[in-house]
Amino acid sequence: MRIVAILILLCFCRAAELSKARPGALRSQVNPSRSHSRAGGSRRGNPVKRYAPGLPCDVYTYLHEKYLDCQERKLVYVLPDWPQDLLHMLLARNKIRVLKNNMFSKFKRLKSLDMQQNEISKIESDAFFGLSKLTTLLLQHNQIKVLTEEVFIYTPLLSYLRLYDNPWHCTCELETLVSMLQIPRNRNLGNYAKCESPSVLKNKKLLQLKTDELCDEEEKEQLDPKPQVSGRPPVIRPEADSTLCHNYVFPIQTLDCKRKELKKVPSNIPPDIVKLDLSYNKINQLRPKEFEDVHELKKLNLSSNGIEFIDPGKFHCMALAAVL
Repeated sequence: MRIVAILILLCFCRAAELSKARPGALRSQVNPSRSHSRAGGSRRGNPVKRYAPGLPCDVYTYLHEKYLDCQERKLVYVLPDWPQDLLHMLLARNKIRVLKNNMFSKFKRLKSLDMQQNEISKIESDAFFGLSKLTTLLLQHNQIKVLTEEVFIYTPLLSYLRLYDNPWHCTCELETLVSMLQIPRNRNLGNYAKCESPSVLKNKKLLQLKTDELCDEEEKEQLDPKPQVSGRPPVIRPEADSTLCHNYVFPIQTLDCKRKELKKVPSNIPPDIVKLDLSYNKINQLRPKEFEDVHELKKLNLSSNGIEFIDPGKFHCMALAAVL
């Protein structure tokens, strides 16, 4: 009987212990997330991944120069609240497709702009307006097919330009860019960039192209069509008249005399012109003092004219930023 009584007592004690442990177990089954939240509560203070999409950009100073790091943020445009005193802007690996006019105009101190590995397919002519201090521009690994040298008129200090791994379409439209890249002092501009099309020029470097490879007679005819033959006498154009040209005031004073069949430099150029384009005309010589009264002239384009003679004192005392 004593043995039976002891066994019964042990059974009651075991049952009491199980009943004490059961409520806690039930609570953990009803709300299992509570224990996980307590265990992982310290994770909330850990830093989020540096380049996670959607996060604000990083602004920092390194060696006394101000940087904006906005890489891998899925951006499609420049945000309006970025500091205007930036010197370096890192925008690589985003979703930007178009560089629009005046897109960077408020960042007048900018020295470097990194836009590699975006989806850029179009750069408007005044996209870099205001970037007079820019020295480095990275545009590699994008979708740019055509670009003209006019885009870079606002970046006179540009000394390092990357354009490779873009699907360049090497035709007449690329002629002015190629001419700019091949100027000896621009040896660090556009290195390694190659044609993607047409097939006859595929994989040929832009720095090795010749004008006659870019422009065949059919393309020249499309860009500058000849007048149709009719019963009327042909219109005789003056050898040099700036009234045939287009005058643009914004963003800078520009006189566009491209493809006007001019045989001489116009004598009536407005004195406040900053950019003068005389390309694709029939000017074969430059006489003395032709630009003497154009005091504000900074950029002069005389490409594709067939110039045979330039007076030695032609550009004397002229503070031109570029002559093409």
